[in-house]
Amino acid sequence: MARRSERTRRLAGLFLAARLLIPAGADTAPPPEELARMWAVPGLPEVEHIAWADLPAYRSRSSVIIRGVPGDSGHMHHPSIVYFDGRYLAAWNDGYRLEDRPGQRVRFATSADGLAWSAPQELSGRHPRRRYTTGGLWIRDGELYALAALRDARDIEPTGEDPLLFAYRWDRRTGRFGEGQVILREYFAQNVPQRAPDGDWLVLGKDGRSSWQTMKSAKGGVRALADWTVRDLPAAGPMEEAEWYALPNGHLVAHFRTRPLRRLLRSYSVDSGVTWTNPVVTDFPEAGARHHGLRLSNGLYALLVNPNTSGQRLPFSIALSRDGLRYDRIANVRADSPSGGHGNERPGYHYMRGFEHGGQLITIYSINQADIGVTLIPITEFEALYR
Repeated sequence: MARRSERTRRLAGLFLAARLLIPAGADTAPPPEELARMWAVPGLPEVEHIAWADLPAYRSRSSVIIRGVPGDSGHMHHPSIVYFDGRYLAAWNDGYRLEDRPGQRVRFATSADGLAWSAPQELSGRHPRRRYTTGGLWIRDGELYALAALRDARDIEPTGEDPLLFAYRWDRRTGRFGEGQVILREYFAQNVPQRAPDGDWLVLGKDGRSSWQTMKSAKGGVRALADWTVRDLPAAGPMEEAEWYALPNGHLVAHFRTRPLRRLLRSYSVDSGVTWTNPVVTDFPEAGARHHGLRLSNGLYALLVNPNTSGQRLPFSIALSRDGLRYDRIANVRADSPSGGHGNERPGYHYMRGFEHGGQLITIYSINQADIGVTLIPITEFEALYR
């Protein structure tokens, strides 16, 4: 216990003492102490004493896309969702039994209304010695691409082959994805590419060989699918699961998880993601999972997150912010203890993603790492928290 406490203190000191990596003459980022202030929900006790299940609940509708099959798709994780070509599309990866083992594949399904879903279809197929992990669904210049990373698997000798990031283009004529094209090597995307204010596509991730290494950005993707400049992000090791969004002033904010501290980390960029500040530890509680932040059409920022600092991925909550920096509202999407599973998964709601369409935020998540579920929330539910 003493060793863990000392490690936590060292990590906190490292990040809070961060220096800014901003070019001379550019707009400046907020000071670290301001970036660290992220949790501003009134009327709640200290985060370690919050009864998370008792938070207000958003009015919503939920459905299960697919249930895992033991021995075939017993572990289901990393879901993503989008609306394109008149339908919802969901993608995820599943494995025989456990996460990141050989044979893990990516599949997808479609839906007209976000609640009733087609049977799953293959995207990547299986590799006998490696694993595929979904990288999300990317709308680029009027085309849809499904991203999937191919990397070495756990519990087996490394192949010595490079990590690869594939893009599969959606074919409107056939209603399927085509063959995969390698768009990056030595890179694992941890969020879907988004347009930065300077027009480039920007995605954050890492090298793809193992966890807890240097985080990296990939910027470009405009002239060609495989045209990217990869740069190291400041700091390394204790952070992962990178995501970013743009603020109204054109600056960017990135958030990361760090398991030892149970708080989100935050970086800031004033130059469309070319350079970033060193991450600071914020006061926003997080279970050591994955989160997703996005700006809604009504101007609010929504942060999909597991806020329980005990490490449980329960509940699944959405926090709200009016400026993208301070989150001052929060309510639950799913706080019930989910049933199901095959005895080797982690209980809870995992790795949530959201996409807004038709006046709703449709969210997708893994249930107990055994099934894939969706919840549709009217946008008016978020506005109601400010009345």
